[in-house]
Amino acid sequence: MTEEGAIWVGLLDMDEGGPVVGVSAPAPVGHQQARVLIRTHRAPLGQVCASTLPVETFTARVRTAAETALAEELRRHARRDNLARELDGSCDWAARAACPRHFAARNGAGVTMVVCTRDRTEELRRCLHTLQQVSYDPIEIIVVDNAPNGGTTREAVMALAHDDPRIRYTCEPCPGLSRARNHGMARARYDIVAFTDDDTMVDSGWSSAIAAGFAADADAVCVTGLVGTSALDTRAERYFDSRYSWGEAFEPRRYDLATHRHPSRLYPFRASIFGTGANFAVRRSAITRLGGFDPLLGAGSPGRGGEDLDMFLRVILAGGRICYLPSALVWHRHRADTLALGEQIYSYGYGLGAYVAKHVLNRQLPTTMLGHGLRQGGVMVGRMRRATQESQLRADGTRLGLTEARGVVAGALRYYRVSRRASSVSSGVQ
Repeated sequence: MTEEGAIWVGLLDMDEGGPVVGVSAPAPVGHQQARVLIRTHRAPLGQVCASTLPVETFTARVRTAAETALAEELRRHARRDNLARELDGSCDWAARAACPRHFAARNGAGVTMVVCTRDRTEELRRCLHTLQQVSYDPIEIIVVDNAPNGGTTREAVMALAHDDPRIRYTCEPCPGLSRARNHGMARARYDIVAFTDDDTMVDSGWSSAIAAGFAADADAVCVTGLVGTSALDTRAERYFDSRYSWGEAFEPRRYDLATHRHPSRLYPFRASIFGTGANFAVRRSAITRLGGFDPLLGAGSPGRGGEDLDMFLRVILAGGRICYLPSALVWHRHRADTLALGEQIYSYGYGLGAYVAKHVLNRQLPTTMLGHGLRQGGVMVGRMRRATQESQLRADGTRLGLTEARGVVAGALRYYRVSRRASSVSSGVQ
């Protein structure tokens, strides 16, 4: 489905000499504009935009644009790459984590890749196909079928598992993404457990980048990565892409409470600093000590979302470290129509409200930060306005912003009521 203003999404590896390749569509037919992710040695460095016409010079023009717009990024990557080679692994963390050609392809720590799904068989098949192509060993792939309405997911997964013993099927009968994530962790063979969603396509170097993130920093408890937009054909897809900053960070980063702090006054409570639930990995042993994912949060739970934000925050507050590696790349397919996007954005706002309510109630979010939080709300409104303008959604964009705001309020109130009820039950109060 394409609309007026559609943007074709491509990928160019500068060092490989090949053409720009499409992420979800092989050629920019029907598109006048393109956005291309630029990589060197499979490390994402940034994005450039270009006209698709004339087709004959498209790749050359994208390459020239990248050499100009990303000149400093290309030089920085070259310096880090040389440093990593010369010092044979004893260089600083950024050099060790920046270049995928120094990542181990096998014989490192095993990685369990978990996909939690519910009644979305076709999306799941596409996701699993990309997981089967990852260039790392050893791995295993666990599909957690969460409160399914039938047996189609099981049948599809078992058919793939017949030819690929790395794939395993398991069912979590109780609804809720947190319960599904905990279920997958409990059945993982390896201590490094990576999560992605069934509406993503993972890059072939995804698991090797995750393993490298943990190997480069012994204190890493969680590794997150870049989430690129796989298609910008519709206004709804372009709104989501502009509203959420999933694919805008191209520098490796580390976060903790001591030496690696984000400059935000809301740190570490500000949502979206660390990454997103579509692309992250954890040390199972450390997360188990934290009590796992909160079953009151996540899709299918009373909180509808926010379980990823909550876990990232709890890792930091417990003294752990989160490492962000752009090379741990997955592509996300956003909702293509406005109705589905509205439902998703309402759930995102709902989950954010539940996340904030939880940490206000447990007194981990200092009241002195609430003023900064209100100012951050102004930043969110600014992103909504920009998303409305760039997507050309006009009145629909305004409605989406109001939908998200209503979700935040509803999620906070819902979490408050449910948590109070759960507290009363656990204390024996009727």
